Order: sequence, then C-alpha cells, then structure tokens
Amino acid sequence: MHMTRLIFFIAPLFYLCLLHSGAASGVEIQAFTGVIVLDAEGNQITDGSPSQQVRYEAIFTLAAPGIAIVFGRVTGDGWSENLNPRLRIGFMGTYNVTWESKIPLFARGNAKVDITVYVPFLRQLLTRTAFFTIIPIDADYVGSDSCKTCHSSIYDSWLNTKHATTVGCEACHGPGSAHIATLSPDKIILDSSSDVCKQCHLRNNGGVIEAENGFIVFQQQFNEYTSTRLGKYLQCATCHDPHYSIDLARKQAVKLSCRTCHFLKTIGLGMQFVKCESCHMPPAVKKYASTGIGPYRKGDMASHIWRIKPAAQPPQMFFGPAVVKDAKGPFLTLDFACLSCHNGLDSRLYDFASVQQTSTLVH
Repeated sequence: MHMTRLIFFIAPLFYLCLLHSGAASGVEIQAFTGVIVLDAEGNQITDGSPSQQVRYEAIFTLAAPGIAIVFGRVTGDGWSENLNPRLRIGFMGTYNVTWESKIPLFARGNAKVDITVYVPFLRQLLTRTAFFTIIPIDADYVGSDSCKTCHSSIYDSWLNTKHATTVGCEACHGPGSAHIATLSPDKIILDSSSDVCKQCHLRNNGGVIEAENGFIVFQQQFNEYTSTRLGKYLQCATCHDPHYSIDLARKQAVKLSCRTCHFLKTIGLGMQFVKCESCHMPPAVKKYASTGIGPYRKGDMASHIWRIKPAAQPPQMFFGPAVVKDAKGPFLTLDFACLSCHNGLDSRLYDFASVQQTSTLVH
C-alpha cells in the first residue's frame, strides 16, 4: 500500500520534469515487439502441458523517457487468468515485462495471451497477442492398483485415507498408462499446488464461502483458506500430505504444525496444552449433522478460516447464505472457537459474554 502511494506521488512529478525539459512531448511506444510464451528454462514454446510452469513475456520500446503500464489476460477453454499490471518508469529503450504462471491441471486445447502496453499521459494503448496449445498426456486410465507395484508404501498409506473410497491416484496425477510404460516423470502429473485439491474442495468460483442454517457448507476448504491472508502464501500441500490419514498417521499427514511458523506466539490462560486447531479450526462446518443447542451448536467438520474475531457476535459471522468478510477477510466467532468445547461437557462451562471478556488474554 505504501509503495503504491509512493508511485502515484512520484509519477506526476517525474512527468512534470520531463514536460519541462521538452522530452515528454515525444513519449510514445516506439515498438511493441510482441508477446512470447516461455517454459521454466526460458525456451520459447508453442505447445504446453497441464501443470507446466510457464512465463509470459512482453517486449516493447519507449521512444523517449516516460511511464508505461503493462497488463494482460490469458484465456483458455473453460479457464482464464489475469496478468496483474506492471509499472515501468524509465528512459527511452527496450523493456521486458514477465509474469510467472502455471497452466491449470486439466487445461486442454488452445489458449490466448493478450497483453496491453498503456502510456497514460498520451492515452496510447497497444495490444499484442500470442497463442499456444495445451496438449494433455497421451495416456489411458489404468486404476490405482497399477500404482502399488512401484509406490507400495504410498499406496498402503493412501488406503487408510478418506480419499481412498472416492479419489484414486489418477484423479490427482492424471492417466497413468504412459508413466507405467516408460517410468518417466514427464508422463505423469506431479502437481503439489492447490489447483489439484480444488477440483473437489471447491464450491461456486471459490470467491464466496457458502453458509446454511448458521454453519459453513461442507466441501469448500479451498474457498475458506484462499479467502484468508495466509491463503496468499500457502498451498494445501504446504501443511497436508494427502497420501496419509490425519486420524491414523497424523505426523505424516500434517507436514507443518502451526508452531512451525508461529513459534513466537505466546499462549496464556492455561491454554498451552490445547492444540491450536481446537480454537482456530473449530467444527464450524456441517456436512451431515450438528450437535448442541443455542451458542453451543457445532458442526462435524473443521473450518479452514483460522482467524478469530473476538469482538464479533455470533450472527455477524454470516449474512444470508454466505460467510461475512471484512477488510481482513472471513473470521470465526467465539461461539465456535470457544463454546464448541466450553459447553459443560467437553470442558468447563462458560457463556458467550464470559469467553468474550477473557479470549483476548489467550494470545
């Protein structure tokens, strides 16, 4: 935010200096060489594959010192991605502007890259386009049992997960026949990003966290965590290993604990022996059934929102069929964070007013 303000403060002054010297009268895009698509090694490509790391690059030349804003959009069959604006302030010369990205997991067919260079003071705008083709791995689905010959330990641990009943290896890794025939890692999808998980753990477009009857609707972990501040930096696989059961092999299933990053966080009120997720991932999600009454109601699945807002009253967490988001994103209220346990059965009985008075003393 501070950098943005600084840029908008400096840019007009820079332009006025140029105008005074007479240079600004010639500010224009001398040439927009074009747009290219590169692979992770920097080689120009016209064909890509699902989950491949790519780089989009725009090359243009300013005829005189000036300011240019560069932005764009990638569009494929059933998917799109915005290329966020880049600001270039400098002297006459050639500029390269790049965006790092990744082709979606199940993208197919043709994709188009439109990039625009805009010189605001002259209102000059030029757009160039590049095309590339996404070619999926040419293979057939062969079933998870075909994987256990080489990946026996992973296969055995996966059998104990909740995924095993509905999600096979190829749901995440793609069809496996070519990989089995060649043993090549290039013939199988190896994608540790959240794009894999959101195939199942997503509702609507991910931007709204759906709610119903005072609970978060199940199967939208992607909606929840990507709406938080941590969602900008973490992938699902940062914390989770989907090959292991959280219930039966927790040490392997949870790769990072909360204390890995929050090691300086102090804990008071005798809560040192309570797991972080008991409060920050409470059962605010309902899949099958809820229990309790009044402020002690709880669902049957953990939330992935994490942030607790002690000042908020229970009704303020929801607005109609959605979870409320303030300037910091979505939040949990203390009826879930505290009263899920402090109901007189699982822990000492408290009411909402009591936990609201003392909750801020925990951290």
